[in-house]
Amino acid sequence: MGAQLKIGLQTWGSEGDVQPFIALAAGLVQAGHVVTLVVTDNEGRDYSKYSDQFGFTLINVFNTDVLNIEEESPEVMEQLWQKMVGTRNLITQTEMILSFGFDPVMEKIFAAAKELCANNDLVVGHFFLYPLRAAAEKSATPVVTINLVHSLQPSVHLCPGGFPDLGRWSYPLAWKIVRVILNRIFLPRVNALRLRENLLPNTDVIQQSWVSDRLNLIAVSPSLFQAPPDWNGTHSVCGFLNLPKGLPQAISPAGLDEFIAVGAAPVYFCFGSMMIHNLNYLQQTVAIWNEAVKRVGCRAIFQLPWDDLSVFDCGKNVFKLQRSTHQTIFPRCALIVHHGGSGTTQASLRAGRPSVVVAHIADQFFWGAELQRLGVAGPKLIRKRLSAKRLAACITTSLASPEMAARAVAIGQAMAQENGVDVAVKLLEACVSLPSATRD
Repeated sequence: MGAQLKIGLQTWGSEGDVQPFIALAAGLVQAGHVVTLVVTDNEGRDYSKYSDQFGFTLINVFNTDVLNIEEESPEVMEQLWQKMVGTRNLITQTEMILSFGFDPVMEKIFAAAKELCANNDLVVGHFFLYPLRAAAEKSATPVVTINLVHSLQPSVHLCPGGFPDLGRWSYPLAWKIVRVILNRIFLPRVNALRLRENLLPNTDVIQQSWVSDRLNLIAVSPSLFQAPPDWNGTHSVCGFLNLPKGLPQAISPAGLDEFIAVGAAPVYFCFGSMMIHNLNYLQQTVAIWNEAVKRVGCRAIFQLPWDDLSVFDCGKNVFKLQRSTHQTIFPRCALIVHHGGSGTTQASLRAGRPSVVVAHIADQFFWGAELQRLGVAGPKLIRKRLSAKRLAACITTSLASPEMAARAVAIGQAMAQENGVDVAVKLLEACVSLPSATRD
């Protein structure tokens, strides 16, 4: 390492959007840098235990509108969520995510971004955070982006996420359509802020609002994806950003180890941040899981974000828990049923376990298709149309495939040799001395 740097990080979204930034913050501190991490977690989680342990400064910027609805009107939250999951129209779904989850907190995010830029040598942000991009440009602070999925940077070699892969001939047209859709959704928001701050308006969200002209990290395992030849030198696949090894292990819930030990490896069920804190919605989901388990005849672990797990009536072949450490439990399971979030997806692969993906929103549909392409999952399911019969059939097929299991093990072994945080830290240190490129 060269000189000590002051580095500001900022992220927004679910736990899967936060954990990689915590991992990077820890790695940067270990490399001798001074780090501040600004987090907007849509469920209001506090990550102070990590900042206390690793020595970085944590600043929470909460979306109080969402938190108030969750606390005061859970039935309204369920209605909003059912509507969001129930539509396959990308524009409608994205507009709902923004108007509900981002727009109400944008000004707070921008204020925090300006503070980061004023007090740091370099800022690193979730690609989605156009306020940080604007703040960095206004203050002439070097900025780097992190993308947790590899489906949003155009290439003649890649099919955009969410589009049917009709062959390479269709990719340029597909990307043109994606640009039109994204610009329609995001540019009014982006340019309202930029014009207010006396910055030139953007004309393309992918190439201007969401990227840096200095460095853009793709936090995806190189065992899953290699950068195509037509990406420019500012895009680097650094690898998945995992928390450092040697963390104190969370204490297993009482009875979990005994449950796992007394029978066949269980199937793990987890829909992550897609499991809103609403009892009615959770019970509907558990009913589907329970029936699928009965049809398959397997043992299972259900992860449920509810304090009183006794309200969920499950059979003796099911163990219920509130939270788990994926890196310690996933390897002890036979199969992971999950929503296709980037963090859970890569955790399942690192554990060497195949998946059944039940996509709910956004890039989860892309990850479902990617796992099928990699040979570690069958066709993805869709939450809107999920039934116990469909879910059971996918679980049965996956459990009966030795080829799928072997492929998952091979990918897990390859990922075990990677250190995405170390690669990212070195790239960030190197980019600080680079001159800023001219914006397209």
